[in-house]
Amino acid sequence: MSLESAINELKGIKGYRCAGIMDFTGEMLVSDSFDTSIDLNVAGATFNDIFRGAHEAAGKLGMQATEELIINTPNGVIVMMCSGAKREPHLHLITVLEKGGNHALAKMTMERLIPKLIAELS
Repeated sequence: MSLESAINELKGIKGYRCAGIMDFTGEMLVSDSFDTSIDLNVAGATFNDIFRGAHEAAGKLGMQATEELIINTPNGVIVMMCSGAKREPHLHLITVLEKGGNHALAKMTMERLIPKLIAELS
């Protein structure tokens, strides 16, 4: 599965605004946005820092790295998922949905995409 194909699977989700696939450092490998006001390269890197902070904080509690992070705002939802901190490649996926978007379907789709992306990039 190509990275572009993975993003295309997310586009049909109700409330879709944008999505991206990053390496664990926050470098955007591929992204898409219906909203031209969103610079996902910058926003994705910023949210990636938050996600990596959650990885570290969970580790300090004796838990493993964070696998998903959902940020609810008055105007929408940001869903982030990790392919696994100890897996190669270590990827972070982000999907941004408008208010009322189907974040449950976004999560399920992202979970289904991760093994395919790992296989593609390994």
